[in-house]
Amino acid sequence: MRLPFFSLVLALLTPSTHAAPPVPTAPPSALAAPDLAPVKKWIARQENFNSVAADFVQTRALRALRSPLSSPGHLWFVAPESFRWELGDPAKTIVLRKGEWIYVITPTKKRAERHAAAAVGKDFGMQSMAMMSFQFAKDFSDFQRKFETLSVQSEGGRCRLEILPRDVQARQVLKAIKLDIDNSTGQMLAFEILTRDGSALRNEFSDVHVNAKIDHRIFDFDFTGYEIIDAK
Repeated sequence: MRLPFFSLVLALLTPSTHAAPPVPTAPPSALAAPDLAPVKKWIARQENFNSVAADFVQTRALRALRSPLSSPGHLWFVAPESFRWELGDPAKTIVLRKGEWIYVITPTKKRAERHAAAAVGKDFGMQSMAMMSFQFAKDFSDFQRKFETLSVQSEGGRCRLEILPRDVQARQVLKAIKLDIDNSTGQMLAFEILTRDGSALRNEFSDVHVNAKIDHRIFDFDFTGYEIIDAK
């Protein structure tokens, strides 16, 4: 399967819902087309990724804060769609896919919000979670259909890719999505989201284990005593 597995770091990004000014675009002749060969290579390598376990550090930079906030996290994924994403140590937020449902769990409040996986992404407020379905792009043609590639740079064995969704609503909120990819392994090293209100969210990954055996019990969760709310 094709597995752009670190796309799930968008899970806890909560973009503002107010409309932003139209996004200016330069005429095609004014922009040099980036070299997309590294992108094609990266997407092709996802075919061999069947499971992933990794640690990460998420850093949020908000206009209202004087300094960025950083939190450790962990993620697990097994094809085709089982995943668990935890932020904080101990976990303050857990995002879990279980069957046809995606749960956003807040352990300290004994609360879980339940979303139908099939419905995620129908409005932009949930598009960030839609990317956790791991269908970032079926192939290179699908990638080009969904995303505009703003720039591609290779440096020190690392490919730095900057993209922007073609979806009109997404472009009103997002300024860019930046990905750092290891050229030799195809693994994502970092993932950053820049919004038009000046905020940024960056996830840097470490201790990555690809195709390692993962105990499926990691995707279970005991909801005893939890309030489960169905998302509207």
